[in-house]
Amino acid sequence: MSYTRYSWVGNRIAEEDMAALYKRKKATRKTITAMVAEAVSQYVREVGK
Repeated sequence: MSYTRYSWVGNRIAEEDMAALYKRKKATRKTITAMVAEAVSQYVREVGK
């Protein structure tokens, strides 16, 4: 599959959301990148491709 590689969009995540992600990371031992990837996959499934 061919697509444009985008730079990390973490700078668009609000500070309070990033803090919540960090708290969740500590509780679940999942990386923030993995949680963001799951959220993006869920969004794509719900909205459509």
